[in-house]
Amino acid sequence: MKNPFTVADGLFEDTVRIRRRLHQYPELSGQEQQTLAFIRAQLDTLSIPYAEYKNGGICAIIGKGDRAVGVRGDVDALPVQEETNLPYASVHKGVMHACGHDIHTALLLSLARAFKAEEDTLPYMVKLFFQPAEETVGGAKVMVDSGCMESPKVEKVLALHVDPALPVGHAAYLPGKMNAAVIELDITVKGKACHGAHPEMGVDAIVAAAHMICALQSIPSRFTAPTTPVVLSIGTIHGGNGRNIITGEVKLQGTVRVLDMETARQVKELIRRTAVASAAAFGAEAEVTLTDDYPALINHQALTLALAAHARELLGTDHVTLLDTPSMGADDFAYFTNAAPGCYFNLGVAGQQGCASLHSPHFAPDEGCIRTGLALLYQHLWACMEGKV
Repeated sequence: MKNPFTVADGLFEDTVRIRRRLHQYPELSGQEQQTLAFIRAQLDTLSIPYAEYKNGGICAIIGKGDRAVGVRGDVDALPVQEETNLPYASVHKGVMHACGHDIHTALLLSLARAFKAEEDTLPYMVKLFFQPAEETVGGAKVMVDSGCMESPKVEKVLALHVDPALPVGHAAYLPGKMNAAVIELDITVKGKACHGAHPEMGVDAIVAAAHMICALQSIPSRFTAPTTPVVLSIGTIHGGNGRNIITGEVKLQGTVRVLDMETARQVKELIRRTAVASAAAFGAEAEVTLTDDYPALINHQALTLALAAHARELLGTDHVTLLDTPSMGADDFAYFTNAAPGCYFNLGVAGQQGCASLHSPHFAPDEGCIRTGLALLYQHLWACMEGKV
């Protein structure tokens, strides 16, 4: 293994150029055709073979053998109107790389160049996963289900995510539970419509829905232990046709977040019971649909602790944090960590003036993070291949 920062310094300017190009031309989930075409062109220039999947995902393949390590980079952008005034700001109205996926993708393309140059010395095959649709339908699942982690089987898989809460040059790791599982919640409350002046003639679905929303909030606060995080948020409520009409139907949509599947099972049962009983108290009915979305992202304990130790050697002890609190946000990298031992860590991107939050129209990470990200991923992949983790 070469010195990771020597490698990063040699790739830095080109990685910044690639990142800015990706940032200027972002594409939404499911619409990443030009982004993926750009990735393919870069790989073709490097003579790196790759597999493609039905959702457009790409797995670049470097080296040979019957053992592999992998790293994921997501490629999609968000429906956000950029307000950074950067010279390379998005030219696509209402679309922005406000979550750092342009940095993730640029890092992988430069890693491709680095490992291609060392291909003859690689003890493992290196797979680089360029994954679409992280922000919506979970492009990771399509790629994993299609066999990207097989032939040869990926023994360890990595990913990073930019973190505006951390300064440039810093990284953060969390062994075990890292991100929440997601359950999509849809409820239809059915009552009986009538004139607004005569509510006794009908069953008010709005009143039933309002009480139901309050009742549902008792599930995280009174039916689960304070040490077991549960988030239940109702995001939309639709119902009614006029100010003087008691509506007969209301639709609610929400999201539920938990950190393990046993808690998910219990919470889903409580949601159904609470919604049905709450509606019945007002003479209404509730139709409840609960759809499992992303699973919980669980970092491999030993792998993550070992990589954090390597990061301390590279960055310095005071630049590496071991987190003790998981995020109730979600990431479909969970499908990769379900398929192989994995580590998903955070990369600091805040400059001297700080950095706006993820998904903000003002999100503008300090590009100095690219040097750190390249060095860490290069070092971590070599550590996996050399049996140091």
